Amino acid sequence: MALFDEDRGTIQSLGRSAASAFRVHDLMQRRPLVTIQAASKELKLSLPTVGKSLEHLVDLGIVREVTGKQRHRVFAYRKYLDVLDRGTEPLSL
Repeated sequence: MALFDEDRGTIQSLGRSAASAFRVHDLMQRRPLVTIQAASKELKLSLPTVGKSLEHLVDLGIVREVTGKQRHRVFAYRKYLDVLDRGTEPLSL
């Protein structure tokens, strides 16, 4: 929860763009890997709006684009995935 609150505070700095970025951020708390198309469909926002919101989240260091492609990009909420991964490392023998 602390991570979400910290990131929400960072998103507030976006001003007018913050509203749609908050919606995308909320979605990524439920689905930490997302495409622009999937987010647009689920949130009922336009593709350009979701794309711009994800760009803002990337610029703020909250989200990372993980495919390196121009089309069909996948975005990851990496810090949240890292939290979920904690304690799942293999045991060293």
